[in-house]
Order: sequence, then structure tokens, then C-alpha cells
Amino acid sequence: MRRTSKTPAALLAAAALVLTALAGCSASPSQPSETVSLTWWGWNSVGKDQVIHEFETQNPGIKVTYKNFDYTNYLTALRPGLSSSDGPDVFQLQPGDLVGTFGPLAVPVDTHIAKDAGSDWASKFNQAGLDQLKLNGKQVALPSYMSAAGLVYYNKTILDKYGLSVPKDFSEWKKVCQVLRANNVGCLAQGAKDAWVNTDVFLSLINSIAPGKVYEAISGKTSWTGVSFKQAMDAWSELFTSGIIAPGATAASEYPDAQTTFLGNKAAFIALGTWNTPATMTKTGQAQIQDTVTAKIDGLFRSAPFPAPIAGGTPTQLFGGPDNGYSVSAKSQKQDAAFKLLEFLTVGDGQNIQAAAGNIPAIKSIKVSTSDVIDPSQVADIEGQQAGVSQLVGLRQIPYSDLSAVIGRALSGVAAGTTSPADALTQIQTASDKTKR
Repeated sequence: MRRTSKTPAALLAAAALVLTALAGCSASPSQPSETVSLTWWGWNSVGKDQVIHEFETQNPGIKVTYKNFDYTNYLTALRPGLSSSDGPDVFQLQPGDLVGTFGPLAVPVDTHIAKDAGSDWASKFNQAGLDQLKLNGKQVALPSYMSAAGLVYYNKTILDKYGLSVPKDFSEWKKVCQVLRANNVGCLAQGAKDAWVNTDVFLSLINSIAPGKVYEAISGKTSWTGVSFKQAMDAWSELFTSGIIAPGATAASEYPDAQTTFLGNKAAFIALGTWNTPATMTKTGQAQIQDTVTAKIDGLFRSAPFPAPIAGGTPTQLFGGPDNGYSVSAKSQKQDAAFKLLEFLTVGDGQNIQAAAGNIPAIKSIKVSTSDVIDPSQVADIEGQQAGVSQLVGLRQIPYSDLSAVIGRALSGVAAGTTSPADALTQIQTASDKTKR
């Protein structure tokens, strides 16, 4: 998931139908003698009200209180919360450095879930969803839903108006952008003030040029200053110098600035991932996101692989993993009840709520809903995204916070024209050499 709390909370009406059908197949729980109160913390819990209602209906002896944070405040509150008896029983966790930071404060789930979901429980999940939520071989969280980057979303209405096609490489893209600019339409809306989206784009570039090689560099097994990395960093610079990304992008955030530009028909493309699908391709999601945009949203939005930087090259495969996951706090005094909530969210009916909301479930057998699409052409697009998530070229969240921060700063410097591509890669290599793995 991106490092922001702006994920659209698009919960479709289909959730109610799915869960009604499931309820008839569930055994009636026995009524405990007293109520257990659970505290659940998070920053991005899609359909939380529906989750709580359905969970409490199935578990009448457990009451859940959800506490929502903005992402930055969540990180500030979580460590003291998990170190005290006043913190959460169940908490949200993101792959990457959050697993290393907060995973030690969670109860490994392996043994507990095997009792409730069977010894084959792991085979039900997308494997990447599990792998990126492990710490030292222990499963410290289970995935909520999957997400991946490596896409551009485009406004088909704009492209059709000017007789344009979705570009497959930079050579084609520059020609498309030239036509758009001539008609006072922006090309790629980019919130280049935000390191997370810049990193997503750079990973798209390097995974097109040398699929998977960046993960060798992240793990310290190859150099960041090699030929393919130089090509990728030169391509990153070219996005700004060629006019694919408009001037002023380095002062803009992805949310709301770039997103508002894109949704308001002022740019034809934006670099986002699968989490953007509910807001742009479903009726419910688009109605909700309309509240954040002054202009009427009337484009037809689709997605495509991020164009290859090299002419005739292959666009990137998707890269990503679990958008987020859930853990049980080691300090919780109600771990049995907490695990019931964890399992509902990740291997139970909570997965149907994610699917109905347009998110890609972590459980492989559950298909993302396409019943609320704005246009029938978006069905194949969404199904293609789910298929792509099962064939990821690698991860999205860099698991070393210091290295991730230096990559973000280096990309920002190149975007602003204050750092050369070669110097940026040298800075990243220096940070990589100092990273403890």
C-alpha cells in the first residue's frame, strides 16, 4: 500500500448479499456468560462498520471498538500502545519496515490459526501476502487484501477524444503527451513531492529494464550503480525533462493534488496501483470520491502496465504484496477473542467484504467483485489485475527504512534537477552499503 491514509473506502452493496448467503452456512455460536471487549487499531480498514457488525453477529459475546488514525499518527501511537496494557488487541501492520519495527510486539499466528482454519491454512492465501508479513520465519500478521503497483490509470474518454492510444513505451508516450499539451491537457499527473509514488515509478522503470534485479540490489547482492540502474534513473529524469510529467510536479502531492488533476480531466494519466480501482472503476467508489473533487468526474477510467522506458521494451509486471495485514498484540489479555477477529478479517467473511469493495482478496479462491463497474469494459481490466497479483515480479515496500528514505531523497533530487542520475545512484549505493540486513 502507498504510504498514505487516502485509500478510498468503497464498500459495495454486494457485501450484504455475499454475507447473507454465508450466514446460512455458519454454525450458530453459543452465548458466552460475559462479554469480551476488544480494541482494534488501524488507519485503513475497508468496510470496518460492516466487519464489526457481521463479526459481532457471529460472535455475540465479543464487542469490538475500532480506533482510526491518520497514518503518521498511527506510527507515533503504535509503539507506546503495544508496550502497554492500554493499547490495541488487534492492530494493522504494513509490509516493509513496519514488520521489522512492530512484528516483535505481535503474537505469531501459525499455531493458533492452524487450530481454527486447518493445517493447510497457508495454502489458502496468496503466498506473497504471507511472505511479506513474516519476521525471522514467523508469521506475525495475516494479510487483509492484496495490492500492486506498476500501473498507469488513464482517462479513456480523453484519449478517444484526440484519437490517441495507450502508449507501450516512452517513445510512444512522448508523442501522446505532445498532442495532449497542444490541447491544454496534462499528460502524467505526478505528486513528485511524495517519495512513495516516486519510488513506485522507479520500481516500474527498473522492473521493465531488468525484471527483478532491483531486489538483488535491495538485499545487497548487486550494485545500484550498474548499467540497468543507470538506464532506469536516466528514464526517471527523462519523465520530467521530456514533458511527460508537467512542470511543478515536485511541489505537488499525489493525494490530493495529482489525483484531483487526474479525476478532474486535467491530465490523462496517473501512476497508481490496484488500490485505485475501487475509486475509479466502481459506481460506489466514484460517487464517494466525487466529494473530494470540485469538477464533475465524467471520464471512463482504465489501467495499463506502466510504459517501458526503452523503445520496444516490455512494460513492467506488477509488483507488490499485501496492502496491509493484521496482528494480535503480545500485550493483549484477550488473545483468544482477538484471534477470532483476526481470522474473521483475514481468512473469514472479512475477505468477502474486501472483494465486494473492489479490493483483491488475500484468499486465492475469492474473486474480486465486478458487479458495480461503471462500464462493462472495466471487468476484464479488474480481472487482469487480480491475475497479475498472482504473478508479481517482486515486492513494493522496501524493508529497510533508512535505505528507503535515501532512495526517496535521491529520486526527489533528480526530479528537481538538483541531483544528476549518476550522483543519485551513488547516494543510494552508499546507503545500501551501510544497511544492516
